[in-house]
Amino acid sequence: MAPRPRVLLVVAAFAGLPFAAAMVGLAVGGAAGITPLDALRTLVGLDARTADPALVETIVWQIRAPRVVLLLLAGAALAGSGAALQACLENPLAAPSLLGLSSGASLGAVTAYVSGLALTRPLTVPALAFVGALAALCAVYAIAWSAGRPTPGALLLTGVAVGSLCSSLVSVLLLAAGSHRIHEIFAWLLGSAEGRTWQHVRLALAPVCLGLALLFVARRVIDALALGEEHAIGSGVDVLRARAGVFAAIALASGGAVSVVGPIAFVGLMVPHAVRGLVGAPARVLLPASALGGAGFLVLCDALARVASRSVDVPVGVVTALAGVPFFLVLLHRSRRT
Repeated sequence: MAPRPRVLLVVAAFAGLPFAAAMVGLAVGGAAGITPLDALRTLVGLDARTADPALVETIVWQIRAPRVVLLLLAGAALAGSGAALQACLENPLAAPSLLGLSSGASLGAVTAYVSGLALTRPLTVPALAFVGALAALCAVYAIAWSAGRPTPGALLLTGVAVGSLCSSLVSVLLLAAGSHRIHEIFAWLLGSAEGRTWQHVRLALAPVCLGLALLFVARRVIDALALGEEHAIGSGVDVLRARAGVFAAIALASGGAVSVVGPIAFVGLMVPHAVRGLVGAPARVLLPASALGGAGFLVLCDALARVASRSVDVPVGVVTALAGVPFFLVLLHRSRRT
């Protein structure tokens, strides 16, 4: 059935959200006396009027632009993965972090910091974080399989257990870390795009885009799983293989995102629920709308953090957590009533 005109209009509005958010993210900050107008003039190829044009160009293109692009990718990956995961597990509270992805990525990143690899080879941080995210998801699936046919509930509980184990190992590594690395490690653990470069964008681009593309290709399977295992089996879907394939795509997308910006919480929970209320549950519109909404939402959260505190760079993960905790409590209350 073709999407309704209202749904198409909402999706079109979501398509413009990342662009508008990117303009805001590039314009705010106030560094070196740069005004939003200077930033926007530089973006379209004109010289800044109130500051040194060369300085403005460097700040906009080498500092702010990679940060904004990374947050666009991360927001799209987390929100799109959250929408797919909530459908596959038939659980409105599901999010990529519940499968151990974030904790596994944190373990890999902290290992890079503590071992000293981050000092000599900075790109080992996202590389090991990505490996840790994939390893955690593989461990979740292997442990769930060892107890029999993995059900959605078993996968979620196993993900919580594996995530707790990884978090405990992170705490052990933090005790072994030198005091000069603690601030940098905690900044990563809170979720931030501070100091990221175009190299980080290139690292995240392929896994995020590939993962989201695979999720969209699997949209019919996701819709079938959202209606329950019995319906999916009746539709000719191999539930175990389908769910494993969707999880692999989620691991690529969200693992690639978390590896470069850290474990940003609640984006994969909040955005899909907000979008679902506007466009409905069909994955063909929910997945792209969630990805677009998540991209714009995360960039705006980062811009809000920079405007609210100019003296210190507040991690964007702090802002999403402040918004996500009350949202989660309301959602939990509604789920229990239902």
